[in-house]
Amino acid sequence: MLSVRLILLSAAGVAALGGLAAGAVFLLDGAFAQAVAFTWPGLAGAVACALIAPGRPGEAA
Repeated sequence: MLSVRLILLSAAGVAALGGLAAGAVFLLDGAFAQAVAFTWPGLAGAVACALIAPGRPGEAA
């Protein structure tokens, strides 16, 4: 069975990859403002998922 930590950290990776991929597509098209607008929310979602992931058992909070 998958742990909640693995699922949330995997979701963080997918969010970061999606944001960076969308930004790269817009950068290739020459649209810098749209690249920034689509990259930051993906990275912010990745950080949010990583922050809510539970710690390992026995780790100090």
